[in-house]
Amino acid sequence: GLGVRWRVLFPGTPLVFFGSCYYHSTPSNATLLWDRLPMTVAFMGLFVALVAEHAGPRLERYLLIPSVLVGVASAVWWHFTDDLRWYAWVQFTPLVCIPFVLAVFPPRYTHRADYLYALGLYALAKVAEFFDWQIYALTGNLFSGHTLKHLLAACRVLMILVMLERREVVR
Repeated sequence: GLGVRWRVLFPGTPLVFFGSCYYHSTPSNATLLWDRLPMTVAFMGLFVALVAEHAGPRLERYLLIPSVLVGVASAVWWHFTDDLRWYAWVQFTPLVCIPFVLAVFPPRYTHRADYLYALGLYALAKVAEFFDWQIYALTGNLFSGHTLKHLLAACRVLMILVMLERREVVR
């Protein structure tokens, strides 16, 4: 089965929607916390799912709750200290681990390359966020890089969902 690990990533995703809506309706550091909290839950769910599926399903039992707590604590730490280093680590470590885990551990399921495609979508999302105003100008003020970032990040989660539906156990 998929275990609890995937059931942390997927609920975290719509919570990002609500947190982001809250933040964008009233932008402040206080509302940004509610944008970042669900992202940390989703990132840590992805991290634990990846590690548990490749290094051993029993790891989920030991990693899931502490990982989610570390993610939440990183956003709370930022909120009270204005220090983003821990939050950045929580956001990017799972993404760096994907190619490493895929290279080091043998496949248990088919469609592993979809993890890399999802990683590519996320990288594009970060590029779109970086070029926010330039994308806004290039599209004739139709949409911003930040908007494109949200769409690409959502596509990343959709790609993982489709991968989970299509994959089979490697024999």
